[in-house]
Amino acid sequence: MPMTFDTYSVCSYDCQYCFSAYQKGVGPGKQSYFGKDVRAVNVECVKRMFTEPESSQFGPFIRLRRPMQWGGLADPFDEYERRLGHSLELLRFFRQIEYPICFSTKATWWVWDERYRECFDGFPWFNVKFSIITLDENKARSVEKGCPSSAERLSAMGEAAKWVGGGVTLRLRPFIIGMSDPHHVALIQQAAQQGATALSTEFFCLEMRSRSGLEERYPVISRACGFDVVAFYKKYSYGSGYLRLNRNVKRPFVDEMEAACADAGMRFYVSDAHFKERCANGSCCGLSPEWNYTRGQDCEALMIARQRGRVRWADIAADLEYAKTFRWRQASGYNLVSSEKRAAFNRYSMYDYLRYVWNHPNVGQSPYRMFEGIIKPIGLDADGDIIYEWDESRA
Repeated sequence: MPMTFDTYSVCSYDCQYCFSAYQKGVGPGKQSYFGKDVRAVNVECVKRMFTEPESSQFGPFIRLRRPMQWGGLADPFDEYERRLGHSLELLRFFRQIEYPICFSTKATWWVWDERYRECFDGFPWFNVKFSIITLDENKARSVEKGCPSSAERLSAMGEAAKWVGGGVTLRLRPFIIGMSDPHHVALIQQAAQQGATALSTEFFCLEMRSRSGLEERYPVISRACGFDVVAFYKKYSYGSGYLRLNRNVKRPFVDEMEAACADAGMRFYVSDAHFKERCANGSCCGLSPEWNYTRGQDCEALMIARQRGRVRWADIAADLEYAKTFRWRQASGYNLVSSEKRAAFNRYSMYDYLRYVWNHPNVGQSPYRMFEGIIKPIGLDADGDIIYEWDESRA
């Protein structure tokens, strides 16, 4: 879901692991972000994006009615929403035009508010992911400041499952070792009892370039986990800067979660670059195959390779036609990294850039590097594009 949306510029919750703090809490906007200077979207402008798709870069995507992720860097139903109500206004609009949306939230109050229920009730293309990372209420309280308890979120999930037409999902993200375990299997079981049909998980990554994280946030997480998380990530991660734990550290937890989902009859999904190949289908956020999510992405390529043994650029390219309509350097919200890179890819469309990444296996974002060799290049097809082969030994 490359189109994500937030109603508000900040979130009323103060989760110490929140990745948005490491993106928004820097540069000129840092004071406004940490000062909770909340700004809302212009509702009429958002509506116009969908009634007049040509007015937006996302027009081709909207015309194809691809699902939108609502709740990327802020919670759509937090305390700001309870006070201001802009998400409710947009919910009514999206229900009216029958647009497919996948929500992420920790909030609970809205579930018992009849106005919100009316927007969701029976509509098959609204899915809600409830974010819960631990059943340990003391640990949750220390790192998820201002959030409802895990028990309250499970209760809200159970109530929402009765009338959210597109189903509810347990979003066990980020999975934090020392905090999410040893109760992660019990959490999955309880979510299933509350009506969750899928689990989406991803392990916490540690951003070493964030001073606020190192000085203020990571010590809080370390106390909750019972060990120094910075030292742990330095020891068990490759590279520097953005630390991602290695596959072997994560493997036993992934095995346990996958087995628990199988026992509970839930679909299993991994948003982490590691073990994404175990997803039930090509939507790592937990949407079932019936949803109209874009197949033009690497998770779908993994699924094809797992099923067929090989995957080609042509297998996913058909669903990337919309990426030909705008230049890479003009992509809304996309990190262009550096002036040097902007110059190098100045004339590329987003489609051209994604194809370049596919055909250069040593680039960090290539399927080969991103998934650590689960699929490996074995040659070129008739169009000169790399063919990737499934490597069972790596998986």
